[in-house]
Amino acid sequence: MKRIAVIILSSWLLVACKDVKTDNSQPVATITIADTSPLKLNGNNYQDTDSLALLQLTRKLYHWVEEESKLGDFEPYLTELNDTVYAGMNTDLHQQRLKEIRQTGLFTQSFIDNYNKIALAIDKQIKNRALIWKVGELPPFGNGASPWCDCQDVPDNYADKIWIMQVSFNKDTASYNWSWGDGLVYHIKALKENGIWRIDYMEGFDYNAYIRSFVYTNQIEDSWENDLVRIDIGNETLTLWYHGQCVYFYPIRKIDTQTVEMIWDRDMDCKFDNGTNQAFGLKRIPEKGKPFAKFTLQDNMLHADYYYKEWVQQYAKQVQDDVFTSTYSRMREH
Repeated sequence: MKRIAVIILSSWLLVACKDVKTDNSQPVATITIADTSPLKLNGNNYQDTDSLALLQLTRKLYHWVEEESKLGDFEPYLTELNDTVYAGMNTDLHQQRLKEIRQTGLFTQSFIDNYNKIALAIDKQIKNRALIWKVGELPPFGNGASPWCDCQDVPDNYADKIWIMQVSFNKDTASYNWSWGDGLVYHIKALKENGIWRIDYMEGFDYNAYIRSFVYTNQIEDSWENDLVRIDIGNETLTLWYHGQCVYFYPIRKIDTQTVEMIWDRDMDCKFDNGTNQAFGLKRIPEKGKPFAKFTLQDNMLHADYYYKEWVQQYAKQVQDDVFTSTYSRMREH
């Protein structure tokens, strides 16, 4: 959770903040920021009109996003109407979207070029089947939230609630955060062109971050699930969620890019006995520090090969079925 601090600024920031009365009844401005770092101003470049312009720009931006924008971002297309997997980006809709963004006058050409670059990368990876986007499912990129605000819900009277903070100027560029409350803090950079501030960068459309969010079909490091449990595979650890209140952490050994071995362990955060310490009268049981299973990515499914098959069978019969299953599907949770 981000720390909240309050910074008292001089009255020039009244345009973006609410007035607060001091003991001598002189108004000062207060601003809530997302951390305890001080607001940085570069020399004497800051102008009252610029702070107001950035605030107005931000409110215009989200009025357009919520009220005027007619098209979506990165819309896909189907080769045939009954196809279950998208074939790529809808080029016609994307060009219309670029035109819509350009006609707002709110964005620099650099922002538009970056937006187009993201779309081209998505289109390329879908067409070569490195990304599989199934109809009716979340896309294999992004974080599930709107990239325009990194949010899923918009509060009532959102425009009136927007304020800017942590403003930093460098000649004709500005870097700042905005919020409408509810714990949301979003980063934007703006560029002044011919005396007009325009959006040059938005954190939700950061190209490198977007590329990192791609979930490739040959990527075993992801979240997987069956009807009961969830498995998160990382670079060094496999996390098995037996239950919302019972999580075990297992080391892994990478065999290749699509195969890992799960090493048995008792490192856990569990509030009940999940039965994994039982022997079931067997001589051969899982041992701490020894490989327990091999997981292999094949056809976008996680396939499990258990080294203690008899113990797994007894666990299913006597403790809980559908924990150690033969396959797990990719989980698209954000």
